[in-house]
Amino acid sequence: MSNQIENICGVSDLVPDFESIGNNPNFVFSPDPSFQTLTLYDNLGNTINVNSWIECANYVNGGWVNEALTYVSYEKELFILLITITFIYASKKKLKNIKTWFYKL
Repeated sequence: MSNQIENICGVSDLVPDFESIGNNPNFVFSPDPSFQTLTLYDNLGNTINVNSWIECANYVNGGWVNEALTYVSYEKELFILLITITFIYASKKKLKNIKTWFYKL
């Protein structure tokens, strides 16, 4: 069994058959009252609450983790920075042209 499954879901004597679970679109996980509900996250930021060890193991096997992954997207900040620099440059150039025109009067 995967160390990641044991680290996230805990240790269990159950041996999951992930192929049969994955091949059955109507598979229903039964809640286990002795299992503490865990929240898992995928790489897109989606969340799911699991209520049994087998359900947890299935999702962890599919790539879900117990900590939200934070992706930082710098595109917005870069865009704002470039617009600001362009605005300042254009403003200074225009202000310089206005001063030159004013002094000619």
